[in-house]
Amino acid sequence: MTSATSICSRIIFGLLAIGVIAVLAADAPPTQRTAHPRTGPVRVEDHVLVDDGGPFLGLGVSYFTALWRFRHDRPRLESDLRFLSGQGFNYFRLLSMVGWYEAWEGLEIAPVAFTNRSGKRVEAWPDYWRHLAELVDLAYDHYGMRAQITIFADAQLMPDRQDRVEHLRRLLADVVRGREQKIILLEVANEAWQNGFPGDRGIADLREFTKYLADRTPVLIATTSNHEDEFGKVYAGSAADIATWHFSRDRRTDDGWKPVYDCWEFGDWPGFPPVSSNEPIGPGASVAEESSSIRLIMAAAFAYAAKLPMYVFHSQAGVFGKTRFEDTPAIRQFTHLKEVLPADLPNWRRNDGRQEEAPFTVFADRQPNRYWPEVPTSRDGCVRNIGGRKDDRFVCIPIGIRAGGLQLEARADLQFEVFDPLSGRSIQSAKLKTGERIVLPDGAGGLILKGKVLSLTPPPTP
Repeated sequence: MTSATSICSRIIFGLLAIGVIAVLAADAPPTQRTAHPRTGPVRVEDHVLVDDGGPFLGLGVSYFTALWRFRHDRPRLESDLRFLSGQGFNYFRLLSMVGWYEAWEGLEIAPVAFTNRSGKRVEAWPDYWRHLAELVDLAYDHYGMRAQITIFADAQLMPDRQDRVEHLRRLLADVVRGREQKIILLEVANEAWQNGFPGDRGIADLREFTKYLADRTPVLIATTSNHEDEFGKVYAGSAADIATWHFSRDRRTDDGWKPVYDCWEFGDWPGFPPVSSNEPIGPGASVAEESSSIRLIMAAAFAYAAKLPMYVFHSQAGVFGKTRFEDTPAIRQFTHLKEVLPADLPNWRRNDGRQEEAPFTVFADRQPNRYWPEVPTSRDGCVRNIGGRKDDRFVCIPIGIRAGGLQLEARADLQFEVFDPLSGRSIQSAKLKTGERIVLPDGAGGLILKGKVLSLTPPPTP
């Protein structure tokens, strides 16, 4: 018979063992995937992203402090990545170096030792390259998220040109090689004109660095976003695969809808790479911020229809991390876009809503082919109604719909569904003959229409 002392000893030993296992588990890296990553290197076909699984819409999120958190706050990082992956984000934009400006004090990312603008000395991370590589692995292997690495976020930390070239070499050798399918994009610099690449000499270096990377890796390469009038200087005839650009944060124009439609002009420039809306207005953004869920969601939908393959949700939580992603407006609603919009939408023939290929004529104050900013007295209508066509299929993205609703007239026999962008639910379906009209609700300011052309009406005889 087992003695009472022996039983007690076994119980104590078992409890201790459980405690040890719990401690080890807390320190161990994650061992279970929370998402199944898409496989294969990402490439661009015309204006759409493609990997082994076919075309997909690039839905990214700013996470500037990701590398800092990997080193200093792993539980928070993993919690964030788990949450973001669950909301449908398939990549995150991280900074590979930062700390020149005082706002980053305590959050510096230091591949080299440097003295910041205010005179503070910051020592280099001895484990920098290992941590960057392991962050890429962690995000992809366990949370299904690829990385967009913005390389020279604060290039002032590394003023010597040869040091910059060496940094690119080490990045390719120690991080990129063997991880090509885990990285969606390498971006040379963040707003380079004010972060270490000033003037024409800076643009020349940026273009050279872009080519340096493009010649050595199949991973997609972007250069930077500079002033609007420098788009051509940065990207014309360059080696870039994607043009990362930062669009307007002007909330005064058209009841705040300009940041949503500002990407239209850049969406289809012949001879230029397709564009990513790389740092749009968002909750807690600098200069001006936007917290309206409908505007934030429609900005991404509008971008895809305008032929942009990538959209990055930008928020305060993703910059300094002083707030949590879970508390950020609209962040749980982006996933519905991928449920409603075609994965290859950026490759569809786009129209501005008034071109002959558009399926509908829009009205504002009973005036055809007019948007309400052109009709000051209008209480109905929309700011824009762009769309895409592929054979007999169409998508329309009406934004800025006024309280009086949106009157549409079919230009051909059509059938379509109307979707609420915030929920992804179909709220209405209709079948119209050529010339028939319908009035759609305001949909809190924006809707998504998806349907088919049943019969094409030949153009009138001159």
